[in-house]
Amino acid sequence: MKSILNKVEKIILVILAVLFAVMVLALFYQIVMRFIFKSANAWSEELTRYSFIWMSMLGSSIATRRSRNMEVDFFVNLMPKTLRKINTIVTKGLIIAFIFVIIFYGINLVGITHKQLSAGLRLPMSYMYAAVPTGGVLMLIFTIETIINDIRNKKVREV
Repeated sequence: MKSILNKVEKIILVILAVLFAVMVLALFYQIVMRFIFKSANAWSEELTRYSFIWMSMLGSSIATRRSRNMEVDFFVNLMPKTLRKINTIVTKGLIIAFIFVIIFYGINLVGITHKQLSAGLRLPMSYMYAAVPTGGVLMLIFTIETIINDIRNKKVREV
C-alpha cells in the first residue's frame, strides 16, 4: 500500500511541476502581451488561474500526506496525555468529515458546470472544478494513511 501511495505522490509532484511551469509561462506571456504589445488575451489569464487552482488542491493533498498542514498546538501541548489522544481522534474525525463534504459538493459542482464553457479557453468549467473532488479524494486517502500509520506506531499525539 505504501509503495503505491509513494508512486501516487511522485505522479502528483510531477503534475505539480508541470502545472507550475505552465502557470509561469502563461503568466509571462500575458505580461509580455499586455505591457509590450498592449494586447491582452483571456486564455493565458484563465490558464494561469486554473493551473493555480489545480496546484492548490493537489498540493494540499501532498501537505496532508506529509503532515504539513497548519497546526496551532500551543493549547494541545498543555493538555494531559489522555486528553491529547482524545483531541487527536476528534480532530482526525472532523477532518475526514470535512473532506467528505468537499468531495460530495465538489462532485455536485462538477456535474452542474459541465455544460458551462470558460470565456477564454472555451473548455467546460467542470475541468476546473474537478480539482475540488480530486484533491478531496487524495486528501482522504492520505489522511486515512496517516491514521493507519499513527495506529501502527501507537503515535496518537504523545508529544
